[in-house]
Amino acid sequence: MRRRLLIIGLLSLIAVTGLAWLVMYHRRVSAPLRSVREFGPLNLGKKMPSAGPGDMTFAPYRTIPASKFYVQVVQDDHWCIQDGCSLDGALVQTMGGWLQGETPRNYPDLPGLVGLDRHDKNVKSLVVIGDARGNIAGIYLNRGIGDVIPILKLHPDLADFDLLKGVDEFGPLKVGEPSPLQPGDPIGQMSEELGTRQAVRHIPRDRAFYLYSLERRKHDMVGMYEPYENAYACSAGAGCRYPDPDPPHDFLFGIMEELGGWFLASDESNDEMMRLFGLAPEEVVRGAMSLVVLTDARGIIVDLHPRKILSDALTIISQHPELADVQRWYRN
Repeated sequence: MRRRLLIIGLLSLIAVTGLAWLVMYHRRVSAPLRSVREFGPLNLGKKMPSAGPGDMTFAPYRTIPASKFYVQVVQDDHWCIQDGCSLDGALVQTMGGWLQGETPRNYPDLPGLVGLDRHDKNVKSLVVIGDARGNIAGIYLNRGIGDVIPILKLHPDLADFDLLKGVDEFGPLKVGEPSPLQPGDPIGQMSEELGTRQAVRHIPRDRAFYLYSLERRKHDMVGMYEPYENAYACSAGAGCRYPDPDPPHDFLFGIMEELGGWFLASDESNDEMMRLFGLAPEEVVRGAMSLVVLTDARGIIVDLHPRKILSDALTIISQHPELADVQRWYRN
């Protein structure tokens, strides 16, 4: 009996010790996220060397706009901005931040700017966080695009994750109740812009979800080299909106069609749509209020997002995988 108890005790000790070792090993290989104070020319509190406010960026933007915070990712396989980087980029965009992925392959001066050319050769990538003024608030070594959201959670003074959430009620609208616009409803009568586009005079009936946005036209003029007035555009399979930020670079039409959805944004003369959703047209047109409403295939409201616009579409839809698999779309 004593021998059996001794064996059981030894096995228990081995099991506990082994478990502890596994935990320690896991912690060792999955090192916690910690910022360093400096890395080569990078120092906490100093200006970001690139990817900060006013710096050059990719088309259709020319310079990085003023943002609540900035994220620069330097790694070999990402040359991108905002939601073009990943779903995490869409989340950053919705929180009012700016995400830019850069690679030395496309930017030969980059290693010198961030210290990868003459510092620790074991460092292959990094993430730099900047505050609203573009001053460095965090330097994370050997981290990449996939670490952006966990890193930003360490900076609650910069990234407000509550901005990703919707509400259950807004004015006359409630989650779980029918939307004021339903699949099959006519829309051509609501405004001159919609009335001139015969292919989309009705909301299609065969979509997996519907997104309605009441928002101010963001860009009055578009065109990289020869500016012209922004025009309302419609696609029978995807939806209607003012292209944002520039027609050649507006990919939302294609994305929504691939995801199986359809969207409708108000135009400047569409007072009827604004009132249907309980908003004062004058407040929408001057940019004082906006609203995005997501419904399922039956036209039942599943999410309400005040003060959001169609640029936040992927963030909103990604919270409802039962309607569309945005993560899978990014993987593809």
